[in-house]
Amino acid sequence: MTSLRVPEDHLALLDQRIGFDGMRNRSDVIRAAIAFFLESTPTHANVRTVKFDIGSQTQEHLEMLYGLEGITPSEAARSGLTLFLKQHLSIQDELSEILEAKYEKMLAKARASEDHTA
Repeated sequence: MTSLRVPEDHLALLDQRIGFDGMRNRSDVIRAAIAFFLESTPTHANVRTVKFDIGSQTQEHLEMLYGLEGITPSEAARSGLTLFLKQHLSIQDELSEILEAKYEKMLAKARASEDHTA
């Protein structure tokens, strides 16, 4: 058994969670909080965890996806983030290429007009 000091305001928040998700007392809430912390923190030093809220419909869709394909919410989120980054970076690369081409064209035009005035 381990003892710890918990500020009163945290105890009040813990007490608010008693009765939810089968938690009968502070100990249940604290055990659930520790389990959540351990599950949601990175297992390696070079890995970061991203946390975000989802709505009930998205949660339902993720549950169905898991039932159909065995894809966990974490796997779906990781795939979605990877796809987003690929699309976003591709758009950025294309935009950079377009801007660079226009800039080079403008410079070439400026050089051409300078050559004619000399």
